[in-house]
Amino acid sequence: MIGVDDRLVTPATMKWVRVGLIAGLATIPATILLYYVLGLAIDAAVDGNNMLRSWIAAFVGLVLLKAALAWVFRTGQFRASSSAKLNVRDQIYKQVIKLGPGLLGKRRTGEMANTATEGVEYLDYYFSVYFVQIWVAIAIPIFLCAAIFYIDWVVGLWMLAGVPLTPLFVGMAAQGFRKISGSNEETKNRNFAQYLDSIQGMSTLKMFNMDKRRGKEMEEGNELQRQQTMRLLMVAQFQFVFLELGFALFSTAFAMGVSLYRYSGGFMSAGEVVAVIFMSLEFSRTLLLIGEFFFAGALGREVAAKVVKFLDEEAPVKSDAGNNPGSTKGRAISIEFKAVDFTYPGAEEPAIKNLTMALQPNETVALIGKSGSGKTTVTNLMLRTLDPNKGHIYFDGHKDEELSLDWIREQIALVPQDPFLFFGTIADNLRIAKDDASEAELEAALKAAELWEFVQSSPAGINTMVGDQGTALSGGQAQRLAIARALLKDAPIVVLDEPTSQIDVETEALLNRAIERLTKNKTVLLIAHRLSTIEQADRIVVMDHGAVSESGTRQELLDHDGIYASMIKTKQNIEREAAVPVA
Repeated sequence: MIGVDDRLVTPATMKWVRVGLIAGLATIPATILLYYVLGLAIDAAVDGNNMLRSWIAAFVGLVLLKAALAWVFRTGQFRASSSAKLNVRDQIYKQVIKLGPGLLGKRRTGEMANTATEGVEYLDYYFSVYFVQIWVAIAIPIFLCAAIFYIDWVVGLWMLAGVPLTPLFVGMAAQGFRKISGSNEETKNRNFAQYLDSIQGMSTLKMFNMDKRRGKEMEEGNELQRQQTMRLLMVAQFQFVFLELGFALFSTAFAMGVSLYRYSGGFMSAGEVVAVIFMSLEFSRTLLLIGEFFFAGALGREVAAKVVKFLDEEAPVKSDAGNNPGSTKGRAISIEFKAVDFTYPGAEEPAIKNLTMALQPNETVALIGKSGSGKTTVTNLMLRTLDPNKGHIYFDGHKDEELSLDWIREQIALVPQDPFLFFGTIADNLRIAKDDASEAELEAALKAAELWEFVQSSPAGINTMVGDQGTALSGGQAQRLAIARALLKDAPIVVLDEPTSQIDVETEALLNRAIERLTKNKTVLLIAHRLSTIEQADRIVVMDHGAVSESGTRQELLDHDGIYASMIKTKQNIEREAAVPVA
């Protein structure tokens, strides 16, 4: 399809575009023939003959043919737009999967969601109106001028002279409309994202008495969108008044005047005059179609350009080799980083610099460091949601780029600091780890995660709703549900990202028991700030500005008297100060 990225259309889209186009083009000669036959019948009536009786079947047939072609025309448009919308949403979702959390975390979810929902709706008009009607609108004046020229060449020439005025008027409206439509689309995306953020962060807004201020900001954004929409409507009204009313009526009146003049001179019959006048009315249909496809095309182009720009973004993971070394069930495996570098797109400084470290089977390694030291990036590199710019990661001795992404992710169970729970039941969220898990397996995972007592006390049991993003659960319950999910996955590598950072001491004791069961006979990477959690590790790796600063056992790092030893001293000083009674 000319001017459209191939990723936005499918063979089904093209098939129905062609169907609609053929039906739309076929409607034009059918309409012309109907008016011409009507003119012949009028001339016959003037001469005293009744042609209607012999031509009634032709009239009815042509009317039914027009109706059938109109139905096929609209059906083709609808099918083309439906196919295109579904395909574009699929393409957006696939690109989201390719980019992964490492890059998408730097975007506003609301803007992406709006493009994939309301924005894609504009592609409905783009594909159903623009690509079909633009060719129909171009063909109508050609067919009509040819038919009128056949009836009377003088009227045909006069009508032909007015055809170039149509794109002239449309071009006048185009320049301002494109500018307004682009800024209007940006404003709508921004307002949608602001609205979604406000709903998700309502508790925080109320806590800081910022709900009214945020409401005022949203009112201002909505007012800006209203003003831009009104400017768009003003352009639309300009087109309606000057094109659809003014020029359309003028062309019909002009055709009538020239035809009557030719009739008075004996160059045209009464039937031919009527036929020409009816045909001239079809010029207004051209203007209506141009108005429709122009605005649909302008709005659709904005969305299509935004979608194509998003689809053109380079995925952080270059390839999926597809190699699967086989099952590792029942045994821990090793992980090794060798001279790994990584820099986020657009960043000046690398997030990871020359990272070299190894995790041996059944070993627990604690990864610590200040915020921004690169700990989360290490997790994303392990999961291959990001690819190193330099160096490699080895899983059980196999180079990362030689392994399938699915196999790598099957080897890792992640318990994040803020686990994401989907709207649904406890069972639904557990079956994300294993979709065919039996109720006995779910129960075993919940018991191991110290959550079974809560489930039993809930009337709905494992079918208890967790709420949107787990809001129906406490922080500790959500964390234990994430641990139960990881237990159910039973992967040989476990990544614990700050698992006890936001819970009380009693809950921490429950979590630690659950974590102990989760990490038994596993290779564990523990990202934590709490020194009580870190001390459980076999080895500690300290990161600073994306590089390994220290590595060793707890005692070795204390003897080294570096960053870790400084952290211990700071903790001890704070505890001593807290123990001193206030005078």
